[in-house]
Amino acid sequence: MMLKLVLRAQRGMRAFAGIGATRKLMLAAEASAPSSVAEASSIFAKVGRDIPLKVVPRAERRAARKAAKHSADAATGHKVVRTSSLPARISFALLAGSISGSIVWNFVLDDGIKSRVKETLGATFLGDIYAIIAKKVEETVKPFTDPSRQKLLPDWPIPQVPADTPTVPVLVLDLEDTLVHSEWSRKHGWRHAKRPGVDEFLETLCQYYEIVIFSQNYGAEEIVQKLDPKQCALHILSRDATRYLNGAHVKDLSNLNRDLRQVVILDDDPAAYQLQPENAIPVTPFTNGRDRDDHELKDLIPFLKALASERVPDFRQVIGEFRDEDGVVRDLATKYGARVHQLEMQKEQKKKKGFGGFVRGRLSHHPASPTGGVAASGFSSGPHVLKRWTLLDSSAYVVAPRCIKEKCM
Repeated sequence: MMLKLVLRAQRGMRAFAGIGATRKLMLAAEASAPSSVAEASSIFAKVGRDIPLKVVPRAERRAARKAAKHSADAATGHKVVRTSSLPARISFALLAGSISGSIVWNFVLDDGIKSRVKETLGATFLGDIYAIIAKKVEETVKPFTDPSRQKLLPDWPIPQVPADTPTVPVLVLDLEDTLVHSEWSRKHGWRHAKRPGVDEFLETLCQYYEIVIFSQNYGAEEIVQKLDPKQCALHILSRDATRYLNGAHVKDLSNLNRDLRQVVILDDDPAAYQLQPENAIPVTPFTNGRDRDDHELKDLIPFLKALASERVPDFRQVIGEFRDEDGVVRDLATKYGARVHQLEMQKEQKKKKGFGGFVRGRLSHHPASPTGGVAASGFSSGPHVLKRWTLLDSSAYVVAPRCIKEKCM
């Protein structure tokens, strides 16, 4: 028992002596500030050679390493100095400023502010300099703001139809919040809800139009494959086909490689068709995927069928007849239904005129269209709008509907 006590006492004295020696070495190192790396290394080596590291606290070992490093830097004369060249700073500032200015000019400012800046600078000696810089900036950002190609659709006839197929009207459909509503949640991820009536809308109008589904986002192909399994839509366009203008991705219909007089677009975002508002039929955004009472697409089918089947020379003229005083088209399906009802009432009134009206109607080969009816909006004649025409009823579209209808139905 006594032997164990003696051994423990000896160990404690050794540890105490080791700590004291380490502290002495550190004080000596800090006071003497060794002039050579070898001297600093020899002092630090004593901690591991003459004194066990186990008995030296971590803080003291760290202080010893710091003192040795300080001594080494002082001995070699090494000093880290941050140097910066003034021309390099100026070049970096100019580069950062030009990039920031290009982004702000092309992606933030609207056309009104740009035009005022151009007029102000054009009236000064900076006008020529501004013109050169603006041209260079425009060439730089053009790949990021313009569509990826000049012709978004192939030349007609397209590969899907026979070579002798006459041209048919084009119906451009927005995807997001017009045909589908997309939601994301942490539990389910991305989910896409079809708007009620989408299937009937596509299957019916593919017999009348060359349908184009135009999305402002990337990756629309996967959604359209689920939305349109019968491939009623002949073309799918994504964000790379848009034009970035006034902070929005605009669907420029002039790049479709089709006659704009025979193009109509359905979209819920007015900024998306700001370049050709006269070709647009606005629709209410479909933002509630659980709403199964929405019937806007179904209500538009009769108007779009009549627009194509009546061989209207310019769709823009007909759509313009349904604009309100502020120039915006609202409730087009309701207004069109009211006009059709008016034609029916006028037709019934003619029947009630008796035998004289019947005889006059039989003798007249080209009865006058009722005033104020749909015929005044550019349709060929009033009564034709009431017929459930397809392209097969029109001699101008004998081939086109069959190939498109077989593909869809």
